Amino acid sequence: MLLAVICIFLGGVVFGRPGIADGPRPVRAAAASLLLTGALLFIVGGAGLMLQKGRRPGARLSLAPPSPSDPHPLSSLQEEEQR
Repeated sequence: MLLAVICIFLGGVVFGRPGIADGPRPVRAAAASLLLTGALLFIVGGAGLMLQKGRRPGARLSLAPPSPSDPHPLSSLQEEEQR
């Protein structure tokens, strides 16, 4: 995504120069190539992020079972209540 943004920015800078319409054809072609490459990379990157989010399962939270070697059998919540 970063590369896409950089390409779009550089292409926009080149196209934004005054007199670019009268400039040499290779300069205009390079600017158009940067903009097109940036746009394609942006679309592919966005689609990749959407697919990655769709595949990743949500976070599942659960409490850990108490360890058998715990010298204090009371849970920490019960200890706080007793204080």
